[in-house]
Amino acid sequence: MKVKSLFLSLCAIAALASCSQNDEEVPGGSESNAPEAKVILKLAGSGEQATSRAAGIPGDLNTKNSTVNDLTVFIFNQTGTVIKKEYIGNPATTGANTIQTTTDAKRVAVVANTGDLTGTGGLFASVASEDALKAVVSDMLKDPSNPTGDLTHKDDNLYMSGVDDLSAFADDGNGGQLASVTIQLHFPSVRLSLTKISFNGGTVTDNKYVQKDQFAGDADANFTIDRVYLMNVQRTTHFLPATTNGSDYITQDLKKYTGGVAWSAPWTGSKPNDYQPNNEYTIETGFATGTGLAANEISNIGHWYTFANTGVSDLTNHPTALVVEVRWRKTKADATVIPAVAEEVQTLYFTTYFGGGDQVELEAGKAYSLALKLNGNFKPSNSGGSGGGGTTDPTQPTVNSSVEVTVTPASWDIVPEIPKEWK
Repeated sequence: MKVKSLFLSLCAIAALASCSQNDEEVPGGSESNAPEAKVILKLAGSGEQATSRAAGIPGDLNTKNSTVNDLTVFIFNQTGTVIKKEYIGNPATTGANTIQTTTDAKRVAVVANTGDLTGTGGLFASVASEDALKAVVSDMLKDPSNPTGDLTHKDDNLYMSGVDDLSAFADDGNGGQLASVTIQLHFPSVRLSLTKISFNGGTVTDNKYVQKDQFAGDADANFTIDRVYLMNVQRTTHFLPATTNGSDYITQDLKKYTGGVAWSAPWTGSKPNDYQPNNEYTIETGFATGTGLAANEISNIGHWYTFANTGVSDLTNHPTALVVEVRWRKTKADATVIPAVAEEVQTLYFTTYFGGGDQVELEAGKAYSLALKLNGNFKPSNSGGSGGGGTTDPTQPTVNSSVEVTVTPASWDIVPEIPKEWK
């Protein structure tokens, strides 16, 4: 996939007079004798705050994901101490954004799309070093106790971050000093898309599927989909990885979880750490099939953002799960026989785990596409049906010869690159 790159240029111009001071940071630190320098940031590309939810997969999703709405810039000296920290709420697409710093500057970190977290009580307020920045933990849920609360991540507002070293300052030929660095921004999050659910591709080709609002009134319907949701969604992350250019954004002991439904029956066993449900991870409407050749498939069901959840090869470690919840007409009512046969409808689950010996684990900075084929027999049990291979226990992966799962992981190709120049 290709999208436009975003460029951020920083120019530090040596200045010995007429340089304003920042109230929070003292350029160069209290013991620095380095000359002050003016930093001018230029950004090509900006965006608007997103309001989209999970349902559906917009055609311009990749472009939306590349949006930079705001920036927080950290400038470090040789010891890793912050000598400048500044939030830019509306990065200029033309003209300049100016920051004051000094030629002590050795390293730069940029975090995008967090809003201003530098003020009192903000996550970045007390950050005074690169190590301190690496220690900051963010949550996908703005208010974990509110199941209808917003997420920090939206289509047009995904966290991005990057850090790298400046080159050595050198004379620019005009009496100033010049240094440069190119910082590649990375997503600490994961994007998971459910692109397709298809059926009638196996031995039985005439299972009758209807949307859930039609199921009760259609006695000939075999099954419907009630909802699709995620569970064991890992919701915390550091802004920077522990290792240079790594993907290790969180340790096991700091993981916290959310999901689309409450942790209650049929969800049993050990509850994930600080599990807080959120409606964003459930889709309960739609599920309409296509027409013609697509009559047996549902496309572009939905997409979600999570944080990385690796090191979960065992189910007890709570790998992220995607659940398709269906209603199956196990027994069709028949009043023509004696005794009359009552209808029996059963709820079944098709569960895909990202880990736990099922599918690949979810790594930071990757986008995963998932396609499900429910090719089993959904006919009533007295006609040979088995609920399509679904189970009554969503806490275990659905392993059945009639259920096919295709997961396509790929590196997110929409990561913006930000060149910076210091004069």
